[in-house]
Amino acid sequence: MLSCPGVYSAEEEVLLTIEGNLIDRIELVDGDSDADLVITIYYDLLPNDARADIEILRGRLERLQPDYEVAYLAADSAEMAEVRDQIDEEWAVIQAIHLYYFTAQVVDILNQAYISNFDGLLPEETITPE
Repeated sequence: MLSCPGVYSAEEEVLLTIEGNLIDRIELVDGDSDADLVITIYYDLLPNDARADIEILRGRLERLQPDYEVAYLAADSAEMAEVRDQIDEEWAVIQAIHLYYFTAQVVDILNQAYISNFDGLLPEETITPE
């Protein structure tokens, strides 16, 4: 906790809480590791609430995959678009959690693991911090 008296009037005391120790790359995880294993290893490092939330989102994303495949095989463009929107929404929230808890390098590792798992359903270009 950092106190900054003198920046404002004497009546106000401004406190700044600095948090944000981002989770960095784990050396034991390499590019040849199974995508599910990579995701699980990094998610196990998250606080319990965040881990529970992201696992729910991941489950939703996994349940959407067969729906998209069925719509694709049926050439049902309206259903494909609806499922695609749901996939994009879940993926955006997952990416936001990644950006909040992990370094840019780990975000990229997790994005690649997801892209590998979801075989073409997730965009190859993903949001990564600079």
